[in-house]
Amino acid sequence: MPLSVRPTLPTDEQFVYRLVYETTAEQLFAWTWDPQIRDQLLDMQVRARHGAYAVEFPNADYAIVLLDDQPVGRMIIDRAGEFYMLVDISIVPKHRSAGIGTRLILGLCMEAELMQKNVRLHVSVTNERAAALYRRLGFRVIEDGDATLLMERSPGDRSQVIAAP
Repeated sequence: MPLSVRPTLPTDEQFVYRLVYETTAEQLFAWTWDPQIRDQLLDMQVRARHGAYAVEFPNADYAIVLLDDQPVGRMIIDRAGEFYMLVDISIVPKHRSAGIGTRLILGLCMEAELMQKNVRLHVSVTNERAAALYRRLGFRVIEDGDATLLMERSPGDRSQVIAAP
């Protein structure tokens, strides 16, 4: 199954919206919310997240992750500063735990290593699976916040994962 990444196109807007909507719903435990207001609140969250990324990371690259030429995720990477910032990575639920995220992050780490830059990312404190993956890939916590952990991987750091499936 070929895995590839390409720049986000205007035609990807609906796919990205749905992906971010579903991911946000999971992160915020939205199934517990009143169904009468759930969609409106999630829509506001999706739009707010999009706006916040645009303001905080104006030079970021937005990409669509493809598996067999079908969109299965997205990545946002800001390479403009003194380090690479993995702003966001999301994979559709049915393709999670298949090594896609691992391969993408290892590829980003290899690129950063060639450029002699660290890679940073934020992960929700409630997303223990993702934090464990990042630790296996050589990231360490450099800032422990109330809602998120700031993690970093430096050139030369070793992962416990050699290659993804």
